Amino acid sequence: MSQEEKLLRAKAIIENSRYLVCLLGMRVSSQCGCTNWRSDQDAYDIETRYGCSPEEMFSAEFYNTRVTQFYDFYKREILSKRGRINDGMKSLKRLEDRGILQSIITRDIYSLPKRAGCKKVLEIHGSIYRNVCPKCRTKYPMKAVAESAGTPKCTKCGTTIRPEVCLRGEMVDNSLLTRAVDEVGMADTLLILGSRMHSQLAKTYVKYFEGDKIILINDQDHYADDAADLVIDGKAMEIMSKLEL
Repeated sequence: MSQEEKLLRAKAIIENSRYLVCLLGMRVSSQCGCTNWRSDQDAYDIETRYGCSPEEMFSAEFYNTRVTQFYDFYKREILSKRGRINDGMKSLKRLEDRGILQSIITRDIYSLPKRAGCKKVLEIHGSIYRNVCPKCRTKYPMKAVAESAGTPKCTKCGTTIRPEVCLRGEMVDNSLLTRAVDEVGMADTLLILGSRMHSQLAKTYVKYFEGDKIILINDQDHYADDAADLVIDGKAMEIMSKLEL
């Protein structure tokens, strides 16, 4: 099947879906211009600059024991590289508006789908746009953390503000996982963007899928991707733009 035929097939499956659920992978974040500290290139660049791996710095242990260094890394490498909303991301908003897309499940912490206007989003690992004082529970926007001098402090009680993201070593909110599993279980079509079939995201949820079709769009091949009904090679957001949904 040619690429053009695959695009036409994907468009037909999506537009005829009654309950479409999207799994949004980390490759999408990278393609939108966000820092992906899990990627080899970003990890190498960050470790060269800081002398610590991003995996080590983006952890609960590092936050709890070296909070000044954590926020130096977090503000410079995460908050300053939040990416941009492109046409591919806007296509998800259009599908939601049309009543086709029922939910987006993502480990992305940059809130890309929500920034594109999507409302039915399960952010499994939280969002940089939500921050809270762990003592008095005062909420703070991302801007308050990004523009703080040094370690951000609560203006009410002086406690260090905590980003509401799931750091390495922390448990994910079980209620969110349950909701995500339920959504996948109700789907007749599963759209996997920017992720392989053997990724943690896909492996966690695909086993609960009982629908008809799995469409996978990604720019990295893997033999496990054969488990999908339709595989389209290419950058996920560029392909979504070409579908003209």
